Amino acid sequence: MPIAFIIGAGSGLVSAALFASAATATALAGVLFYLAPLPLCLAGLGWGGMAALISALTGTVVIAASLGPATSAIFALSVAAPTALLAHLALLSRPAATPQGQVVGALEWYPPGRLLGWAALMAGVLAGILVLVLGYDQEAYRQSIREILEHSTLKELDRDGTLFTEETIASLSGMLARALPAAFAVIWLTITLFNLWMAGLIVDASGRALRPWPNLHALELPNAFVLIFAVALVASFLPGLAGLLATGLAGALLFAYVLQGLAVIHVYSRGVPLRALLLAAVYLGILLLGWVAIAVAILGLGEPLFRLRGRGNEHGPPPSSDGSV
Repeated sequence: MPIAFIIGAGSGLVSAALFASAATATALAGVLFYLAPLPLCLAGLGWGGMAALISALTGTVVIAASLGPATSAIFALSVAAPTALLAHLALLSRPAATPQGQVVGALEWYPPGRLLGWAALMAGVLAGILVLVLGYDQEAYRQSIREILEHSTLKELDRDGTLFTEETIASLSGMLARALPAAFAVIWLTITLFNLWMAGLIVDASGRALRPWPNLHALELPNAFVLIFAVALVASFLPGLAGLLATGLAGALLFAYVLQGLAVIHVYSRGVPLRALLLAAVYLGILLLGWVAIAVAILGLGEPLFRLRGRGNEHGPPPSSDGSV
């Protein structure tokens, strides 16, 4: 029996178990649930795209048999299919060529910026699917959010009804309805990229990596994504369901440009005094202050024009190929 099949089937079982752990309603279950894509990423990056595909199919079948077809569809759309596709893309390569078109012996691997772009598009699509599942129009969508709040554990904490009044629930449901697509897209993108990064570290340390570790400081989204982001951002202000659908894609791409902006800061800050303190302040500001994330995203958007990383390399040694700071 091929090793890829064994690894794929085993990792699919583990991924399904981690995904199903959400049903146990314990604190540890939340952590395990977020790690559900990790076995699939390990199978793909360590044993190839076929192992990732078998892992995705195995996990989907196990979830269908144990938790039903509806939960299986959620697993397939949100975990199995995107992870398998990203693992496949990460392993794509072609012979490197000089500017004159001469092929050299080295391989050119799929750029991490394009991989990030695909992941952001997936996050936007999944956020749109979430909106459509909750409601076929804006009113039905808002009503679904309100019903979720009314049956949530927060309602149980306010048994006398002094905090969660009808007016409070209506106001809160309105805010959540508007923010949910972007929030979901950012959270999904964060979880997926974290698991892909963690799997890359594990297979690289174990010697199973099928591609060399990419230079994450060179992370750069294709220029076409600037136009896609601009269109999604403008469309997010449209009324009705169209604006909600665009909000998810705009949020995902905004986060993608935050990551590109962080790559720029890491390179440009080389040789700057108290660099570690500067980077810590930036990361803390992104977590606590929304305007810092927007500023970093603007920096990422402006990188193709200003080429700050090229100037940053003049301040110190070039970024190492292992992605370290």
